[in-house]
Amino acid sequence: MTTIKDVADLANVSIATVSRVLNSSAYVSPELEARVHQAIEQLGYRPNALARHLRRSENPTIGILIPDSKNPFFAEMAKGVEDVCFSQGFVAVLCDTDEQPSKAIGHLDLLYQQRAAGFTVVSPGQITPHLQQLLDDGYCIVVVDRALSSLETDSVVSDNYGGARQAVEHLLALGHSRIGFVVSNLEHETIQGRWAGAKDAMHCAGIEVDPDLVYTDGDELPGSGYEGAEFIFQHKKPPTAIFAFNDLMALGVLRYAQRHQIEVPKELSVVGFDDMMLASYSTPSLTTILQPKYELGQKAAKILLRRIRGDDSPVIQMTLPTKLVVRESTAPPLRT
Repeated sequence: MTTIKDVADLANVSIATVSRVLNSSAYVSPELEARVHQAIEQLGYRPNALARHLRRSENPTIGILIPDSKNPFFAEMAKGVEDVCFSQGFVAVLCDTDEQPSKAIGHLDLLYQQRAAGFTVVSPGQITPHLQQLLDDGYCIVVVDRALSSLETDSVVSDNYGGARQAVEHLLALGHSRIGFVVSNLEHETIQGRWAGAKDAMHCAGIEVDPDLVYTDGDELPGSGYEGAEFIFQHKKPPTAIFAFNDLMALGVLRYAQRHQIEVPKELSVVGFDDMMLASYSTPSLTTILQPKYELGQKAAKILLRRIRGDDSPVIQMTLPTKLVVRESTAPPLRT
């Protein structure tokens, strides 16, 4: 089936430009308009009139797709979306996908049938074609936290590269050279950014990453942090520091250290990523990278509601800054 993206590609314009021509919603130069109409005719494209009608329906419902409602990061982000939606007369429906593409697609289809006005999505991966179809049908989608570079739609993410680089540079500045890494799903662009930042920090310090000190089977929960620390400490020369790619896994690392009489930070420094509320209440309190969880949701919701109300400005790709928060879990190493 021919989509609006096919028309945009053939006419060498953005999807937004094709949408403006189809809906007569904003000025498009005669030259571009002619190219769009020529592409429509050549491809035999027929807009999905039902979907366009549904988009303009009066149902004030926003779908929020997150991968795990047990994770405090996603809960706080979703609250940012919900608060903005409520303040502007929209109802937010929270959908937990359990990181399962089939469940994510099921939620999207149900919200589509219920005439939802738009969606904020933290994608579990492998649903890009389904999201693209919704975009082609005229629906508004803002991708949050996990960028999807193949989609031409708005996104709001944190500076994952910069945050991870800060975390490793902090450990290096303390004198650590043997650093372990507890990494979660490398299929996500979010984690790819963090991994790139961590490796670049090591490279700039002239230190090679030891692959035996890298655990990549994490699922972002404390158990993965515990298992990651267990894997890393099997090495005959264990690290003096571990950077876990989120706070929940960092708490798992702290638990492993406690059970095996490894003093933190005297014998092992630990850094997390997120700065969730529990980070300041752990023992010892956790050094971590603050990312603006609530603000991610707020920004995404504000962009989405503007789109629903007809804003056809160019695609927004927003990156919010991160910040190192130093607490009690990091210190110079006793050994190097």
